[in-house]
Parts: sequence; C-alpha cells; structure tokens
Amino acid sequence: MDCQDLAQDLLLELEQAQSLTQLLDWALACLPSQQIFCQIGWEESAAVLQAMLRYPEKLAVILRNPLQSSSEKSISTEDIQTQISQLGLEERVLLLEGPIPALLADLGQCFPETQIGVCFWTELTDYRTCLLQSLLLRDYLADSALYLVNHCRYGAIAQANLDLMGIDPSFHLQKVLPNLGQGIHLLTWDPQRKGLSERDLAYIQATAPGLLLSTSPLFLTFAQPDPPEPARFYPCRYVKLDNFLPAEVNQAILEHAIAHQDKFIPSRSYSQNNTEAESLKFRRSLRLDYAYFQEYGSLLREKIAAVAPDIFVKLGIEDFDIQIFEMEMVASHDGCYFTMHADNSYPQTAFRQVSCVYYFHREPKPYRGGELRIYDTQRQKPHPPILYGTYDEVIPTNNSIVFFSSSCLHEILPVFSPSQAFADSRFTINTWLGAKQFT
Repeated sequence: MDCQDLAQDLLLELEQAQSLTQLLDWALACLPSQQIFCQIGWEESAAVLQAMLRYPEKLAVILRNPLQSSSEKSISTEDIQTQISQLGLEERVLLLEGPIPALLADLGQCFPETQIGVCFWTELTDYRTCLLQSLLLRDYLADSALYLVNHCRYGAIAQANLDLMGIDPSFHLQKVLPNLGQGIHLLTWDPQRKGLSERDLAYIQATAPGLLLSTSPLFLTFAQPDPPEPARFYPCRYVKLDNFLPAEVNQAILEHAIAHQDKFIPSRSYSQNNTEAESLKFRRSLRLDYAYFQEYGSLLREKIAAVAPDIFVKLGIEDFDIQIFEMEMVASHDGCYFTMHADNSYPQTAFRQVSCVYYFHREPKPYRGGELRIYDTQRQKPHPPILYGTYDEVIPTNNSIVFFSSSCLHEILPVFSPSQAFADSRFTINTWLGAKQFT
C-alpha cells in the first residue's frame, strides 16, 4: 500500500475520529509489513504501545532527545522501558535516547534495509528543530510514507510544516486535525511528486498561522489562534458517590496528609504571569505533589477506573480510553477559595475531559463552606467559556467523590475553619481524566 492509499484510507476513517489513539491505531493497521513505525518523543507512547499489542506483526522504534522534550515532567526512559517489558514488546519496540540526528544515523547504519513507513513527531518545541529535523528525516523514509506532526496549534510548528512543503514539495499536507492531540498535521511523503499541487496551495492558504510576533536565533513565535469550533453546551451535571473508599483507607489518607504538612506548597494558577501574588487573585490553597502520595493515589486511581464507564454514561460523556490520571492533593484551610474557572481552558490542561474531587477531612467536620458550585456552561473555542443557565452545588462530605465535565465552569466557595489549624482543612484529591498521555 503506497502513501496515497494509506492517506486516503485514513482520511475516510478520520471523518469519525474521536482521539489520537484511533489515528495511531489506523496508521499501524495500514503500515506495510516491511516498514517500521517511528515515533520521535515520549509523548503518547502509551497509545502506541497499546496499538502495538493489537498488531503483533508490526515493528516500532521510539526515539527521544531529552534536551528537546516539551514537558518538564517527561516520563523517564526507565519507566517507558518497564512498560515495554510489562507488555511483552521487547522484541518489537526499540527504545533509543540521545540527539535525534545521531539516533537516525545509528538506525540507518545498524538496519540499512529498514525504512520508516509512518513517522510521528510528538515533542517538537520550536520552528528550527521542526524544519531541520524534518528535512533530515527524508533519508530514512520509505518511498511512500505518512508523516504526522503534533503541537501544530503553535504557530511556529505549523509554519515550519508549511515551509517544509515549500523547500521540498515531496511533502504534501493531506489533512489538518486541530482537535486531535495538540493539533495534528497529517502529511504524506512522495519523492515522485516534486511540485506543489493546487490542493497543497489551498491547504497552505487555509492553515497559514498568522502574524510573526517575535524572533530569536532559535525561536520564532507566531500568533496562532485555535481554529473556531461550534458552540457546545455543558450542563451543570455531576455524579456523587458516598463511602467511596474503605473507612480505614480514608483515615490513612487523612493521617498521611497531616503528616506531610511541610511538603504542601501554595497552589498556582495557569495564567501567563504565574506568580504567587497573581495566583491569589484566582485561588488560595496548598497543594501536595503526586510524588508524595503515590501509594494512595494508585488506590484511588484503580477505584476511579473501575467506576468510570458508568460515570461517563451518567454524565452524558462518550466513553473514551483513559490515558491520563493527573492528580494532586489540596488542603483548603481557613480563608481558602477558588474563583470561577474551567479545568481545561489552558493549553497545558486542554486534554482534561472529566474532573474528579475526592473529599476527606476530620470528623466531625471542622470547617464550613468550601462548597463546589458547578455552572451550566457554553463553550466555543478559542473563546472563553461563558455562563449559560443555572448552577448546582456540592457540599463536601468525608469519603465521597464527585465527577463532572472538565469543560464546566465551577468555583470553590470560601472555607471557614475556626481553629485555623492545617489538620482542620478541607482536604481533597483532585483527579483529571483525559485521552492524552500525561508526561
């Protein structure tokens, strides 16, 4: 199957595509047996590994340059290798770390007959890297190949792909997928076609990123608003489950939180000016990083995963393959609050689909307030969410958990704790479920 057949098959399927996982699954399904799948970057590695289980005859290589990671919390090489071993994929998935040009050269030298039929970039961070390393990749692509680039909501990356087509018209932009990953460009590589077609030019015109904002020797920054989406309505619907964990586990989590008081730090917002003073305009609380409560976080994660399908039905959310359980523990002491916001309004949080709040505190409840108020919300990206109707309110109760759409505007009303003691806080473990691998 050549690249045009592959692209056309994918384009037909993509009319119904709901996730990046589906895209990668279809790409592997169409990959010729003599060619390999190459992923560059750790992001979305879980989706690729799961897809590899469904296609036992396929081979994949995952390359990563740690200096070019787009995430400060990138999963370690050891963790990825452990996942590969646990899934029994050691014979079919090769993991390499180092400078990408050197890794590709080593790959070509050690396996000279190997050709890349599908390449998926996941961690490109700047215009120069995207453009130059895309050109470098040409020597390793099969005569017909599929080329996928993530993070194309960022103007510099989108611009690099358009310039790539101008430099080497063997690259052809087949489809722009703004709502998959962080915005996907699907290109084909066909060295027999050396000129830009009218379709190519039309795509370039339609996807031109916009105005150049700033430059430096390494980076170009462009204005690139997200493509407009139809307006969607999210009702203030929630599901609350009482006595969610065994009583002894609930008590152990509380004791653990109190014992780690010195590890809690002030919560921050995702605003551009992310200082403590700026954050206090929106929220006040203390947070504990997941690293300090992994054991209890894992227990909660297993229980959430078990009830998730039923929760999705009750919330009216289409079932999705959960690839992320982002967690934090929060202590809301006397005077804490969180003003109205949606949990997926920033690029860093756009993958969040369902929000979960697990409540735990001393008995009898040592505080009042802290209600979770969820609003009917209308969303039309890239515009901010707006109130659209009424609201509902959740009263915190010990050992209960609440699920709601991450797209709904919500707020935490002020907490009043007469003792002002940390141990008398409104404690929660906040979890966000998404279809994007969190690194």
